[in-house]
Amino acid sequence: MARSRESVRQNKAMRSILRGETPEKRIIVSKVDKEFQEKMKLERETEQKRIDEKLEATKGARMPWFCEKCTKIMKKRLDEKMWYLYQHCFECQVEVENKLRVSGEYDNWSQQKIIANKLSWIQEQKQQLKEFKNQKEPEIYNQVHPDGHTLNKEKWNTNFKKLKEQTDEALEHLQKIEDSLL
Repeated sequence: MARSRESVRQNKAMRSILRGETPEKRIIVSKVDKEFQEKMKLERETEQKRIDEKLEATKGARMPWFCEKCTKIMKKRLDEKMWYLYQHCFECQVEVENKLRVSGEYDNWSQQKIIANKLSWIQEQKQQLKEFKNQKEPEIYNQVHPDGHTLNKEKWNTNFKKLKEQTDEALEHLQKIEDSLL
């Protein structure tokens, strides 16, 4: 049975201890691998940079625990809604609206919000109509026959010229509404 040098040394030390002698003294010296430490340090730094970039990118999508204006805890559903709209809690928004009412500017402020929402909706509808107008007639191919080679092209009986004219009329109508709001 083969014995390693270390096991032989340990057995010899145990025998000397049992006889009451002091075992042979050993000094262990460890070597620090500078290259390995540098490599690990660089990996930790790049990982931390990546984590910081992710946190910075998602910072605007998260609601903090405390309001930045009044430092109160934001745990209500209304706080979350006001945070995403105005970047402060519901109570701060109540204070803002109260100040606007006291100064007589609330009606103007609320009308501006309503007009901004209408303009946003109109812009969205115009974008959808433009995308619809620019799309091509659909071409759908069906493999109906069991031979595996024959394709049938599906034909639609739709007047796309008339649809595009109606799209132009809708765009003009939305433009008139947008001009009247501005």
